[in-house]
Amino acid sequence: MVGSTKIEGSPFDHGNYFFLEEPMSQGLEDSEKRWTREEVEKTLKDILVDALGVEEDRVVPDASLISDLGAESIDFLDLSFRSQQTFGVELPNKAIQDKVLSWRNMAALNRILEERYGAGLAADEMKQFNTKGIPDLLRWLADKRGIKIENGEAEEVAAELTDRMAGEVESIGFKTSLIDREGIKRLLLENFNSPKIMEGMLRVLSVGAMVDFISDRVDTKGRS
Repeated sequence: MVGSTKIEGSPFDHGNYFFLEEPMSQGLEDSEKRWTREEVEKTLKDILVDALGVEEDRVVPDASLISDLGAESIDFLDLSFRSQQTFGVELPNKAIQDKVLSWRNMAALNRILEERYGAGLAADEMKQFNTKGIPDLLRWLADKRGIKIENGEAEEVAAELTDRMAGEVESIGFKTSLIDREGIKRLLLENFNSPKIMEGMLRVLSVGAMVDFISDRVDTKGRS
Protein backbone atom coordinates (compact mmCIF):
# COMPACT_ATOMS: atom_id res chain seq x y z
CA MET A 1 0.00 0.00 0.00
CA VAL A 2 1.17 3.52 -0.73
CA GLY A 3 0.86 6.29 1.88
CA SER A 4 0.87 10.05 1.37
CA THR A 5 1.44 13.14 3.44
CA LYS A 6 0.06 16.53 2.60
CA ILE A 7 2.61 19.32 2.77
CA GLU A 8 0.82 22.65 2.98
CA GLY A 9 2.58 25.94 2.46
CA SER A 10 5.38 24.21 0.56
CA PRO A 11 6.62 24.92 -2.96
CA PHE A 12 4.38 22.07 -4.04
CA ASP A 13 1.18 24.05 -3.54
CA HIS A 14 0.49 24.04 -7.26
CA GLY A 15 -2.62 22.08 -6.33
CA ASN A 16 -1.80 20.60 -2.92
CA TYR A 17 1.33 18.61 -3.55
CA PHE A 18 1.92 15.27 -1.91
CA PHE A 19 5.17 13.36 -1.65
CA LEU A 20 4.28 9.70 -1.74
CA GLU A 21 6.08 6.92 0.03
CA GLU A 22 7.98 4.41 -2.03
CA PRO A 23 6.16 1.31 -3.20
CA MET A 24 7.41 -2.01 -1.89
CA SER A 25 10.40 -3.51 -3.69
CA GLN A 26 9.70 -6.22 -6.22
CA GLY A 27 11.76 -8.76 -8.14
CA LEU A 28 13.63 -6.69 -10.68
CA GLU A 29 14.58 -7.90 -14.12
CA ASP A 30 17.59 -5.61 -14.64
CA SER A 31 18.72 -5.13 -11.03
CA GLU A 32 21.94 -7.16 -11.57
CA LYS A 33 22.92 -5.41 -14.81
CA ARG A 34 26.23 -3.52 -14.78
CA TRP A 35 25.26 0.03 -15.71
CA THR A 36 27.63 2.72 -16.91
CA ARG A 37 26.80 6.33 -16.07
CA GLU A 38 26.14 7.01 -19.75
CA GLU A 39 23.65 4.16 -19.88
CA VAL A 40 21.93 5.41 -16.72
CA GLU A 41 21.69 8.92 -18.16
CA LYS A 42 20.22 7.77 -21.48
CA THR A 43 17.78 5.34 -19.87
CA LEU A 44 16.64 7.83 -17.23
CA LYS A 45 16.12 10.46 -19.93
CA ASP A 46 13.85 8.05 -21.80
CA ILE A 47 11.95 7.33 -18.58
CA LEU A 48 11.46 11.04 -17.84
CA VAL A 49 10.28 11.83 -21.37
CA ASP A 50 7.74 9.03 -21.19
CA ALA A 51 6.63 9.54 -17.57
CA LEU A 52 6.40 13.35 -17.61
CA GLY A 53 5.35 13.82 -21.23
CA VAL A 54 8.05 16.40 -21.92
CA GLU A 55 10.15 17.01 -25.01
CA GLU A 56 13.51 15.25 -25.02
CA ASP A 57 15.46 18.49 -25.42
CA ARG A 58 14.07 19.75 -22.09
CA VAL A 59 15.57 16.84 -20.17
CA VAL A 60 19.00 18.36 -19.53
CA PRO A 61 21.23 17.81 -16.48
CA ASP A 62 20.39 21.12 -14.77
CA ALA A 63 16.62 20.82 -15.30
CA SER A 64 14.65 20.62 -12.05
CA LEU A 65 12.13 17.79 -12.03
CA ILE A 66 9.65 20.02 -10.21
CA SER A 67 10.23 23.56 -11.47
CA ASP A 68 11.32 22.84 -15.04
CA LEU A 69 9.73 19.51 -15.95
CA GLY A 70 6.54 19.86 -13.90
CA ALA A 71 6.82 16.64 -11.89
CA GLU A 72 4.04 16.20 -9.33
CA SER A 73 3.28 13.66 -6.62
CA ILE A 74 2.00 10.86 -8.82
CA ASP A 75 4.99 11.36 -11.10
CA PHE A 76 7.44 10.79 -8.24
CA LEU A 77 5.63 7.58 -7.35
CA ASP A 78 5.80 6.47 -10.98
CA LEU A 79 9.47 7.46 -11.30
CA SER A 80 10.38 5.58 -8.14
CA PHE A 81 8.57 2.48 -9.41
CA ARG A 82 10.29 2.69 -12.81
CA SER A 83 13.67 3.25 -11.19
CA GLN A 84 13.17 0.15 -9.07
CA GLN A 85 12.14 -1.94 -12.06
CA THR A 86 14.88 -0.67 -14.36
CA PHE A 87 17.90 -0.08 -12.10
CA GLY A 88 16.95 -1.81 -8.86
CA VAL A 89 17.30 1.54 -7.07
CA GLU A 90 14.62 3.17 -4.93
CA LEU A 91 14.29 6.94 -5.01
CA PRO A 92 14.22 8.47 -1.50
CA ASN A 93 10.72 9.94 -1.67
CA LYS A 94 9.97 9.41 2.02
CA ALA A 95 13.29 10.92 3.13
CA ILE A 96 12.71 13.98 0.94
CA GLN A 97 9.21 14.35 2.39
CA ASP A 98 10.63 14.27 5.92
CA LYS A 99 13.20 16.95 5.09
CA VAL A 100 10.56 19.21 3.52
CA LEU A 101 8.44 18.97 6.66
CA SER A 102 11.48 19.72 8.81
CA TRP A 103 12.39 22.78 6.74
CA ARG A 104 8.82 24.02 6.80
CA ASN A 105 8.75 23.78 10.60
CA MET A 106 12.20 25.40 10.85
CA ALA A 107 13.30 22.73 13.33
CA ALA A 108 16.96 23.31 12.44
CA LEU A 109 16.63 27.03 13.17
CA ASN A 110 15.22 26.31 16.60
CA ARG A 111 18.11 23.93 17.32
CA ILE A 112 20.61 26.63 16.35
CA LEU A 113 18.90 29.14 18.67
CA GLU A 114 19.02 26.65 21.54
CA GLU A 115 22.68 25.86 20.92
CA ARG A 116 23.81 29.49 20.51
CA TYR A 117 21.57 31.25 23.02
CA GLY A 118 19.99 28.53 25.13
CA ALA A 119 16.57 29.78 24.05
CA GLY A 120 14.38 28.01 21.54
CA LEU A 121 10.91 29.18 20.53
CA ALA A 122 7.65 27.33 21.04
CA ALA A 123 5.49 26.73 17.98
CA ASP A 124 3.02 29.48 18.93
CA GLU A 125 5.88 31.94 19.42
CA MET A 126 7.35 31.08 16.03
CA LYS A 127 4.03 31.89 14.31
CA GLN A 128 4.45 35.63 14.88
CA PHE A 129 7.46 35.54 12.55
CA ASN A 130 5.47 34.14 9.64
CA THR A 131 6.73 36.82 7.24
CA LYS A 132 9.80 37.91 9.18
CA GLY A 133 13.50 37.28 8.81
CA ILE A 134 16.17 36.05 11.19
CA PRO A 135 17.15 39.63 12.25
CA ASP A 136 13.57 40.19 13.49
CA LEU A 137 13.66 36.96 15.44
CA LEU A 138 16.97 37.85 17.10
CA ARG A 139 15.71 41.33 18.02
CA TRP A 140 12.70 39.66 19.66
CA LEU A 141 15.00 37.35 21.63
CA ALA A 142 17.03 40.34 22.79
CA ASP A 143 13.91 42.26 23.82
CA LYS A 144 11.87 39.44 25.39
CA ARG A 145 14.59 37.13 26.71
CA GLY A 146 17.32 39.65 27.45
CA ILE A 147 19.80 37.85 25.22
CA LYS A 148 22.73 39.89 23.98
CA ILE A 149 22.91 39.85 20.20
CA GLU A 150 26.06 41.12 18.52
CA ASN A 151 26.27 42.79 15.11
CA GLY A 152 26.53 40.25 12.33
CA GLU A 153 24.97 37.40 14.28
CA ALA A 154 21.90 37.26 12.05
CA GLU A 155 24.16 36.61 9.06
CA GLU A 156 26.01 33.93 11.04
CA VAL A 157 22.77 32.18 11.99
CA ALA A 158 21.54 32.33 8.39
CA ALA A 159 24.82 30.85 7.13
CA GLU A 160 24.76 28.07 9.72
CA LEU A 161 21.14 27.22 8.94
CA THR A 162 21.88 27.12 5.20
CA ASP A 163 24.81 24.76 5.80
CA ARG A 164 22.67 22.46 7.96
CA MET A 165 19.91 22.30 5.38
CA ALA A 166 22.46 21.52 2.68
CA GLY A 167 23.89 18.83 4.93
CA GLU A 168 20.46 17.25 5.22
CA VAL A 169 20.23 17.15 1.43
CA GLU A 170 23.61 15.39 1.27
CA SER A 171 22.47 12.91 3.92
CA ILE A 172 19.73 11.74 1.54
CA GLY A 173 22.33 11.07 -1.12
CA PHE A 174 22.13 14.17 -3.32
CA LYS A 175 24.94 16.56 -4.18
CA THR A 176 24.42 20.21 -3.25
CA SER A 177 26.16 21.99 -6.10
CA LEU A 178 22.83 23.27 -7.47
CA ILE A 179 21.90 24.99 -4.21
CA ASP A 180 22.37 28.76 -4.33
CA ARG A 181 23.63 29.11 -0.77
CA GLU A 182 24.00 32.88 -0.93
CA GLY A 183 20.46 33.19 -2.27
CA ILE A 184 19.11 30.96 0.50
CA LYS A 185 20.92 33.04 3.14
CA ARG A 186 19.43 36.27 1.75
CA LEU A 187 15.95 34.77 1.89
CA LEU A 188 16.45 33.61 5.47
CA LEU A 189 17.41 37.14 6.46
CA GLU A 190 14.33 38.59 4.73
CA ASN A 191 11.66 35.95 5.47
CA PHE A 192 12.66 32.54 6.77
CA ASN A 193 9.21 31.14 5.92
CA SER A 194 9.44 32.08 2.25
CA PRO A 195 8.44 29.16 -0.02
CA LYS A 196 11.34 30.18 -2.25
CA ILE A 197 13.68 28.68 0.34
CA MET A 198 12.31 25.18 -0.17
CA GLU A 199 12.16 25.78 -3.91
CA GLY A 200 15.85 26.63 -3.79
CA MET A 201 16.71 23.60 -1.68
CA LEU A 202 14.75 21.30 -3.96
CA ARG A 203 16.71 22.43 -7.00
CA VAL A 204 18.84 19.42 -6.08
CA LEU A 205 16.09 17.24 -7.55
CA SER A 206 17.52 17.81 -11.01
CA VAL A 207 17.98 15.39 -13.88
CA GLY A 208 21.74 15.34 -13.33
CA ALA A 209 21.31 14.73 -9.60
CA MET A 210 19.03 11.79 -10.29
CA VAL A 211 21.59 10.35 -12.71
CA ASP A 212 24.29 10.72 -10.03
CA PHE A 213 22.06 9.21 -7.34
CA ILE A 214 21.21 6.13 -9.42
CA SER A 215 24.71 5.74 -10.88
CA ASP A 216 26.31 5.78 -7.42
CA ARG A 217 24.01 3.01 -6.25
CA VAL A 218 24.20 0.73 -9.28
CA ASP A 219 27.98 1.15 -9.16
CA THR A 220 28.01 0.18 -5.47
CA LYS A 221 25.88 -2.89 -6.24
CA GLY A 222 28.19 -3.86 -9.08
CA ARG A 223 31.21 -3.74 -6.76
CA SER A 224 29.57 -5.52 -3.80
